[in-house]
Amino acid sequence: MNKKFYEKILTLCLENSCDYAEIYLENSTSTKYIMSDSKIDDIITSNNRGIGIRVIYNNNVYYTSTNNITEKNILLKVSNLIKIIPHTKKKKVIFKLGLKEKKYPKIKLAHKDMPVTTKTKILKEIDQEIRSYSPLISQVNANFIETSKEYTIITTEKKYISSQEISTRLTICPYATKDGKTESTFKTYGKATGYEMLENYDYKHEALEAAKIAVDKLSASKFKGGKVPVILGPGFGAVIFHEACVHPLEATTVADNLSVFSNCLNTPIATSKITIIDDGSIPSLWGSTLIDSEGNPTQKNILIENGILKSYLVDKANSKIMNHPLTGSARRQNYRYPPTSRMNNTYLKEGTDAFSDMVKSIDYGIYCKKLAGGSVNPKTGDFNFSADESYLIEKGKITDMITGITLIGRGQDILNKVEMVADDLSLETGYCGSVSGTINVTIGQPTIKVSEILVGGENNDN
Repeated sequence: MNKKFYEKILTLCLENSCDYAEIYLENSTSTKYIMSDSKIDDIITSNNRGIGIRVIYNNNVYYTSTNNITEKNILLKVSNLIKIIPHTKKKKVIFKLGLKEKKYPKIKLAHKDMPVTTKTKILKEIDQEIRSYSPLISQVNANFIETSKEYTIITTEKKYISSQEISTRLTICPYATKDGKTESTFKTYGKATGYEMLENYDYKHEALEAAKIAVDKLSASKFKGGKVPVILGPGFGAVIFHEACVHPLEATTVADNLSVFSNCLNTPIATSKITIIDDGSIPSLWGSTLIDSEGNPTQKNILIENGILKSYLVDKANSKIMNHPLTGSARRQNYRYPPTSRMNNTYLKEGTDAFSDMVKSIDYGIYCKKLAGGSVNPKTGDFNFSADESYLIEKGKITDMITGITLIGRGQDILNKVEMVADDLSLETGYCGSVSGTINVTIGQPTIKVSEILVGGENNDN
């Protein structure tokens, strides 16, 4: 395929009165190195190659995709797509593209340039480090996952641009067992780079820390449950804001007035302690890209500033409906999905409060150092998250480790119950699933104190 063929496809769309059309051509690879039982258990490689064509007409999105990228098949796909669009009569169009623009990240140590033997050696060192911590360690899982995606975006707005997304991630998961009881924890680290991500990362130290947490959880206490003040630790604690507060700021729900924050621009929705930012342009962060899936530069978006809702995350299809500017936030997993508004690197801005003051201010509550998974309803903001590492706070002091707790509530309520924000911002890597597939995202926050959250415990009868 060449420029003349792309012009032919987009001309066909414009001749049939489409408001906007876009071609997305992708070639991607992913390799996962899995270590279990102290050996490399598997190396899984996948490839994705295909094309997606999106048409917008009268604020409606029409989409088709295929991995058969012969010109004949693509023309057939586009012709069939146009047939279902209630367009007006055909018109004569002359459409020409300019020169292709290229935006590629700079990579120091490409995936292919680190030998498989070196990757295997690192995973085995992690395994040995964890197992050396305690005889209670029963299993260690660790893996590298490396992805590379090259893509070209061509639109009727005469964008003709090629780019690449590179990412590398390490996951560490130890298990500890005693008297038939098994506990685990996890550590993740990733960058939108090659293996240079390991330059300043002490994976042996992180492995030992994970081993300690898994073993300590074996002797942790149970928690009765109830409404108490909660300190949420830095980093992964931000999963609550990501899921329950920022998903409802994506145009996917806002445009249809399904979000709890629809029609709330420039109004207070949180305490003045809260400033939330999404920024896809920060170099090398896990959720960063040079351009979004519509060919627009990624940018820093201040979503909530000092408690005031300042912006939504908005893509091409929803910009006109919402009368809101684009935010460089259109993303998709691959060519099989049309792009829509998504997060990149989302974090709560640092404050000035001290962690020690937070602890001292609580007579009885919870220090949730790290959250795990959970669920949220973006239409209501209701959430339910399990805690991976938590401690009891009694009379202003951190005391026993506790397990088996969940945090239950509504995102908008949490936004209005944040009393203190520390200056220890930490970022974590993760994956986010939505209508345009699963994508890399960064979440982060400093330590915060929430005046009250319903905490469910294993002995809670509520």
